[in-house]
Amino acid sequence: MANMKIHVILEPDITPDQLLEIGLLAERLDIAGLWVQNYAAGADPFMSLVPLARESSRIKLGVVIVSPYETHPAKMATSLLTLNEYSNGRASMVIGGGGEWLGIMGIKHSWRVSMVREAVEIVREAARGGGVDGTINYQGENYRAKYYRTPWVKEQTPATVYGGVTKDKMLQMGACTADGVMLADLGLPSVVAGRIDVVNKALEASGRPRQDLLINNFLGWHVKEDAQEVYREARRELLIRAFLMKDWLTPFLSEEEADFVQDNKGAFVKAYQERTGIIEGVPQDIVDRIIDSLTITVPAADSDKAVERLKQMEATGLDEISLRLHDDPVDSIRLIGERVIPEFHR
Repeated sequence: MANMKIHVILEPDITPDQLLEIGLLAERLDIAGLWVQNYAAGADPFMSLVPLARESSRIKLGVVIVSPYETHPAKMATSLLTLNEYSNGRASMVIGGGGEWLGIMGIKHSWRVSMVREAVEIVREAARGGGVDGTINYQGENYRAKYYRTPWVKEQTPATVYGGVTKDKMLQMGACTADGVMLADLGLPSVVAGRIDVVNKALEASGRPRQDLLINNFLGWHVKEDAQEVYREARRELLIRAFLMKDWLTPFLSEEEADFVQDNKGAFVKAYQERTGIIEGVPQDIVDRIIDSLTITVPAADSDKAVERLKQMEATGLDEISLRLHDDPVDSIRLIGERVIPEFHR
């Protein structure tokens, strides 16, 4: 089995000039991919990646996550293919049902697998050249693409289209439809292994070879020299770990504890919004277990423990892991380059 590839995901407030500097550093350190999040408070992620796309040569560049509730799949495809032209075939996109924009736009939605599936199908057909010499005509239950053409596309290497999926039905759909699937906020190797088992069964049922699909996991990364800052940052960002949905908590919390977190989610919201990392009224033991189970969080002096967790992740069958960085991304990337990458390039 090939070694698991290490990617990084950056905060959405990083400027294009900063992205260029950080991305070139990541490429020099053999980090395989760099992602920008599609947050409502950030600049357009596709445009922000263009300077790095032009100056880099190897690192994979992507945007996570774009929802068909916010953008028509044909428009998604045009943005992705444009980045793919600038990067000479290194562009990626994660399509999923959630994201910040839905709340900003006041969109009320239900989690419909068919909407994400149709978006993946339209974007993937465009990414594989369906509109270059011909015309894409797609008639779905939720979306249509009529006479959609991309004659301006010259790049022969197709962009990579991931489904941002973690639950069973979404995973089964993504395994059969997308180029890859990106799990989210799964810090326990045993939980990742269970999700990969769902993928493998779906692939077997569809007759699709395992090597045709990339499996990635989006995971918070808090590894810094200052131990106090490590845990403060981890506590501050806990809210965005799958928004602490109950299904993510029950593998390591009791039903009563998971319900307690749901009832006290306001404390996590406050810690996130005020950037304090102080979670009021929630027992420290519960907070510690959430951090340990939904992220990789250790002081840099114990980075060998982080590497061991990543090795366990690799053993589950992951092809890639995307480490979500927060404060001081340059320091984090240097640490990953020095202490993590060599362990996966042996």
